[in-house]
Amino acid sequence: MDLEGIGALTAAGVAVFGVLASVLVGRWQMRAALRAAEATGQAGLAQAEAAYRAALDAVRAQANAGHRQWHRGVQREAYAAFLLAAHRLRDVGERFVVESEQELSAEGVRAGRAGLDDALAALKAAQTIVELEGPDEVAAPAAAMTDAAQLMSHFLGAQAVYERAWGKLGRLAGAGGGGSQGASALVDALERLRAGRRAEESGDGEHACRVAWGALPAGALDDDEFRALLEGWSSRSPTSSRAYLDSVTRFGEAEARFVRAAKVELHSGSRS
Repeated sequence: MDLEGIGALTAAGVAVFGVLASVLVGRWQMRAALRAAEATGQAGLAQAEAAYRAALDAVRAQANAGHRQWHRGVQREAYAAFLLAAHRLRDVGERFVVESEQELSAEGVRAGRAGLDDALAALKAAQTIVELEGPDEVAAPAAAMTDAAQLMSHFLGAQAVYERAWGKLGRLAGAGGGGSQGASALVDALERLRAGRRAEESGDGEHACRVAWGALPAGALDDDEFRALLEGWSSRSPTSSRAYLDSVTRFGEAEARFVRAAKVELHSGSRS
């Protein structure tokens, strides 16, 4: 082979080598580009995921804050409604007692009793909502308030009967005639009953009261009214009893605990 042929082969070899080198370099560059693109894509995905999680956390935090605010609003209304219901029961009972000092019709008596029953039912309903909304630190004194208020309403209802009976007896005594004499006889018998209770000799006094009651005009005092007079004069009137005064004290103490716990619950930032 002459020199010209050898040169041509050499040139061809160099050209093939150059092509192969170019191909290899191109592949290396392509792989590097793919790796860079993959890394960039992964970084972008990670950034997008982080942004999504941050947005989701922000939405959740906002939703939780909104729920806490809504729940506190519900609690505040429940607590206020309960306090109002508790004091309304006491006010209704005391007003019934005052009204019973005057001459009430049968309809007026029924309305007074119904008002007291309705106020007690409203208090129990309000307490149930407090129990549901919680927490226990608030619900427990609310239950204690309801128990004390229920006992207070019982004594206030009994006091209304006592006042009504005493008012009837006083009006009858001032009316003159046979009814006046019978009313005066009953008052004297009640005074002897009280004196006998103190001396632990109440049998004769109670008998004298029943005789005097029987001598009153028909329908002057019904059974409940007569028993209220017997109980009130043999010991103390319902709202002067130790049991009633104790219930008033327990109501006040439980109310103080309820208000204190309610304030802590409504102003605490850590509760959900």
